[in-house]
Amino acid sequence: MKTTLIFVRHGQSESNLSNTFTGQSDVPLTALGLRQAARTAEYLRRAAIDRIYASDLRRAMQTAEPTAEDHGLPILPAADLREIQAGAWERMEFGEIAARYPREFDTWLHDLGNASCPLGESVADVYRRAAACVDRIVAENRGKCVALFSHATPLRVLWCHWNGLSLKEVAKVPWSANASVTTVEYRDSDAPRIVQYGYDGHLTGLITELPKTV
Repeated sequence: MKTTLIFVRHGQSESNLSNTFTGQSDVPLTALGLRQAARTAEYLRRAAIDRIYASDLRRAMQTAEPTAEDHGLPILPAADLREIQAGAWERMEFGEIAARYPREFDTWLHDLGNASCPLGESVADVYRRAAACVDRIVAENRGKCVALFSHATPLRVLWCHWNGLSLKEVAKVPWSANASVTTVEYRDSDAPRIVQYGYDGHLTGLITELPKTV
């Protein structure tokens, strides 16, 4: 029995535009982010989606709305799909983080699996909650196609989870673009299969990514 998960990273947010570490600050999408969400809904229109989950942060919920409307489905909020709780780094510009927290930010850049936000979550915390959430959703939706709207860090750590790899490998996983699509298939007891990761071919002319210095 095949269970399909379609993950979408949220569209461009106001914090993405201002080059700040968003974390769990509840910021909305930009006008471009809303266009990205609509374009992604068009791409997913032919998918036989049975259920939709989203991080309860506004930027993820707004990204999910066009897809939910197209498929006539409610959006089920899932707090465990949230971005990392960034603690002292919440809404701080990346340049300021590098200046004030050089050691911690260097770990974030070069050893992400061991990174931790001061007064916030560690990347390992995100791994544990996101992986447990996804495993629970799969168990509750066997044989269905489920769309999940989340964030960049959860998607990176989930790549390790799907591949059965140590979190040490997460630094090798690229950040996915805003409103990009990742598809994963589960078949009974077999290991999950990543069909595509961070696909953004549907976003021609609208692609936005995290800065290379993040």
